[in-house]
Amino acid sequence: MSFGLWVPALQPQQDPFTGQMAQPLSSWNMLREQLAQDYTVENVDLSIGRVPGNVDVLVLVAPQGLTDPERFAVDQYLMRGGAVLVLGGSYALAQQQYMGITLEALQGTLNDMLASYGVRVGESMVLDPQNEPFPQQVARQVGDMQVLEIQQLDYPFFVDVRPNNMSDDSPIVSNLPAVTLHWASPLTITETTDEREVTALLQSTDEAWLRTSPDAQPNPELYPPHGFPVEGDQAQRVLAVAVRGTFNSFFKDKESPVAETEVVTDTATGPLGTISTSPPTARLVVISSAEFVDDVVLDLSRSLSADRYLNNLQLVQNAVDWLAEDEDLLTIRTGGTYTRLLDPMEPTQQSTWEIANYGVALAALVAIAAVWQVRRRSEQPMELVDEEVKREQVE
Repeated sequence: MSFGLWVPALQPQQDPFTGQMAQPLSSWNMLREQLAQDYTVENVDLSIGRVPGNVDVLVLVAPQGLTDPERFAVDQYLMRGGAVLVLGGSYALAQQQYMGITLEALQGTLNDMLASYGVRVGESMVLDPQNEPFPQQVARQVGDMQVLEIQQLDYPFFVDVRPNNMSDDSPIVSNLPAVTLHWASPLTITETTDEREVTALLQSTDEAWLRTSPDAQPNPELYPPHGFPVEGDQAQRVLAVAVRGTFNSFFKDKESPVAETEVVTDTATGPLGTISTSPPTARLVVISSAEFVDDVVLDLSRSLSADRYLNNLQLVQNAVDWLAEDEDLLTIRTGGTYTRLLDPMEPTQQSTWEIANYGVALAALVAIAAVWQVRRRSEQPMELVDEEVKREQVE
């Protein structure tokens, strides 16, 4: 079984300070290696307006800069009963970082097409007080000197999703202890019909809020305790969905962007027409983060919390298994997980448990000392034998 992988063709850019060409910031090698363990990975070119026929699942990572023929290829693949996984929201890391963390709004995405399928990607980002921390340099005064140290700060853009905010019914998230979605956009289910089964896979807590500014640098001094102002309504936001059933083509009743002329591919020869409706076997999964499987972000997570980052890769692997209708393999794979995590706690709860731990340790030391004193007092001194008596006994 094989799947087609599409990633943006990011180009090296010139550093304005050094004048030298810098390699793109983003890459997805860890994701490719994870999926290659069980499937044949094939890079797909969508510019011809068709997905190769040997592709069982089409995975699009951070879709951006897409032309109409490329969108047409994705649409018609789904209309043929295909399986599509979209990993991407409305924002991603800017490829040049100058001062702090800068994001950029993605252009040429699939968002309009996804909206026609009943899944709208919001033009904002979700912030949640339940989050994975972010390492940042913090100035600290030591005597007459100021030193910089690395501290783990609250970073609401790194939404920490735990099992209580995951679907109870979908094997895609079964037994995952946690998933972190970075700079994710909110999803809205705009259309529900009897012909489609829609499952909200991941959601934020009900205290999450939205932000549209690309400035993602926290300021804990100005906005304690999370580093960002709480703006607008706080509510639960959908972050990932799975849809199975019948879809209507985005290009229905539109002129085809691909000319209906003879087109030759590896798997088919003939004119390209427009299929207006998919069969009920079509499957679509949308995860609203373009960065949660980016190598840069995964390396950052690995430096903070050992192998927690593997949960993000496992989520994608589970989604591919479900899309490929390989649910037997999915059941086996989700029988165990990589990392078991502690439940998130409020600062007051953390302080309570910390004091309790110190109290238990102190009580254990007191108990050990008391037992030692009791045993010491109960010991009987050994009777010493007089040397002269000892010599008489020997003679």
